[in-house]
Amino acid sequence: MKIQLKITLLFTLLCLSVVLLLSTAVYYFANERAFQDFYTRLELRAVIASKINFDVSQESQEALDQLRKQHVQRLPEEEEYIIRTDTLDRIKNTSLYKTAGPAFFDDARKNGKAIARHNFQFFTSITHSTGQQQYLIIVTAVNSYAQNFLANLSGILITASILSIIVLFSIGLLFSRQVLSPIRNIADRVNTISITSLHERLDVRKGKDELTLLAATFNDMLSRLETAFETQNNFVSNASHELNTPLTAIIGEADLSLIRQRTPEQYQDTLKVIMREAEKLKAITSGLLELAQSSFHGTLVYDEVNVDELVHNSIRVAANVYPRCHISLDQSLRPPAHRELIIRGNAQLFELAISNVLLNACKYSGEKPVTLAVGVSKSQIIFIITDQGIGIPSGEIKHIFDPFFRASNVRNTRGYGIGLPLARNIVHLYKGVIEIHSKENSGTEVIIKFPL
Repeated sequence: MKIQLKITLLFTLLCLSVVLLLSTAVYYFANERAFQDFYTRLELRAVIASKINFDVSQESQEALDQLRKQHVQRLPEEEEYIIRTDTLDRIKNTSLYKTAGPAFFDDARKNGKAIARHNFQFFTSITHSTGQQQYLIIVTAVNSYAQNFLANLSGILITASILSIIVLFSIGLLFSRQVLSPIRNIADRVNTISITSLHERLDVRKGKDELTLLAATFNDMLSRLETAFETQNNFVSNASHELNTPLTAIIGEADLSLIRQRTPEQYQDTLKVIMREAEKLKAITSGLLELAQSSFHGTLVYDEVNVDELVHNSIRVAANVYPRCHISLDQSLRPPAHRELIIRGNAQLFELAISNVLLNACKYSGEKPVTLAVGVSKSQIIFIITDQGIGIPSGEIKHIFDPFFRASNVRNTRGYGIGLPLARNIVHLYKGVIEIHSKENSGTEVIIKFPL
């Protein structure tokens, strides 16, 4: 069932419930009001009957009876009974006693008055005492007025309820269509966006309603997809280039050696080229393997890692590869009181992440100083690696974590574009944050944060 139909049915049911509740209330109060009015009219006739039969002279009785006939309208099937209370046992088998019920006569005798009804036949009784005798003046009639009125009223209410179903369903259909129209527009717009048009975005209205949030969420998702596809394209193009270059060199050297007979020295030169390119190919495939493993969120190891040992090991790794690089350790951001800093995770992975960033800093610093600062906040340990090297072009920083991506100003420097993506994966693996701030020809600052 479509949401539009569900909204329509729910709207119709809720409104119809209100209509039925109001109709029931109208019928109930009209019913009660008609009954109360009829009881009042019966009681008036009982009082007149008591006056005529007991309280006035013969002449007055005739005049009062004549006045009643002229000005008091006779009710449908109206009957009048005057019964002595000590003779009630004699009328127990009559239709009057059976229809009104024993409780009616008991209330009339004990309380001086009583009312009763059977369907639309109503009974009213008052008592009159003359000396030692007590009489019940009973007036009964059929309330055909209320019967006809309520029948007409119920017919009107039922007809109105049936018509209201049609009207409410139509209004609900228009209402739900209007409410869902923005969602339908969003769906139609999203369906027009394909893999070749991920740069397109939905129109986001001003405001903070749910539809605005939905459109903004779709735009965020499209941004992530666009970034993912760009990353994939960069990875494929760069990876294919990095892998094809050593393979082409190896094949070319082998073909060249096989064309004709060579001297032992020439074969040795060829083998050296093949060995160098094979080592390059091995480094690339090893980097790919490490990158794939760092993206796997399997069973993570959480050991206590001493930050001071981690820093010194990372500096030693970078210094071994680039002996001319001067790496200084800045601990001015640490708290004045010395205390042992501990983070939880895998020491080898932490060292791999920080040393990769240090290696990049040394590689592109042009033998200028590189600084590794260690700071502490309330909940994080912070590593800041700063160099004064060639920097990164501002338009390329967003791709710096793409595997095999290399900035345009380092094309002639040996590298594979795996170090930073590997460091990023390790940092994210342990719920850390890595940020890069760089300006071309002014140096680069990399900030790594791990939770304490």
